Amino acid sequence: MLSKKGKLSIALSLLSIVFFSLWINDSNAVQQKISIYLNGEQKTGWDPQFINGRVYVPVKLIAESLGSKVSWDDNKQAVDINADIKMIASIPEEETYLYALNKNNNMYKDLIVSINGVKKVFDWETIAKIEDLPELHYLDLNNDQKKELVIILSKGHGTGFSSKTIHIVNPENLTEHHIENPLDIIKNNVTTKIISETEVEIKIGETISNIKLEDIPFKMSKLFPEKISEISYGNLVYYEISNHTIKAIVGVEGDYLKYMGDIIIEYDFKDGKFKMKNISLKKQA
Repeated sequence: MLSKKGKLSIALSLLSIVFFSLWINDSNAVQQKISIYLNGEQKTGWDPQFINGRVYVPVKLIAESLGSKVSWDDNKQAVDINADIKMIASIPEEETYLYALNKNNNMYKDLIVSINGVKKVFDWETIAKIEDLPELHYLDLNNDQKKELVIILSKGHGTGFSSKTIHIVNPENLTEHHIENPLDIIKNNVTTKIISETEVEIKIGETISNIKLEDIPFKMSKLFPEKISEISYGNLVYYEISNHTIKAIVGVEGDYLKYMGDIIIEYDFKDGKFKMKNISLKKQA
């Protein structure tokens, strides 16, 4: 957690952008279209104004693009900019920091990635609990001899429940690589058939696996459903990173928060995206 002094310096560095106006001595600039870039991304529709040698941009547009809340205080006749900035993860030796601008209902929202002093706001969220802080990793995942920043966030966890999300960011320009949603991959590649209340058939490609509740050792039986009511996914989703490879693990649910196995999805970088390379079933044992 940042000290008060640390929080203040970050807030000032962001707000200095909000109130920034630029002297331009070139008279030709008055007759040219002025472009505005925020963290390397061009902003259109902001209608910057050139007045007395300065370029002015609306405070509301810049502040809200940085995740701050902007309101008008009629009593004070003042613009109120609220940016509740907190550092929630870091890799100090890489000058890499993750901040949260806002907090709502125990969730940090509007997260800022800062690398070597360059910042960008992302529309992400993660639970605001000390035991579930974000994970940051630097790894070369696409074999370009350059490391990507991997950010694993959590929407919450409990007994039989864990919901993680993953983001992969290019540190050079703070753009995000697309990664296929594991639930979409399962929808397109896995079919299930309930044979009976105690048996289910799971087909992945040409591989068919049968899971029978009577085959489960007694010591493990409390972790499994007493009977199979339906097959669902989504309450147990998390990620592992090993040997420069990302794996998604999704629980196969036979009853509410009762699992019979895991779908393992291994990713590969292809056509500019992280896509499924392999998918398999791991039975609980």
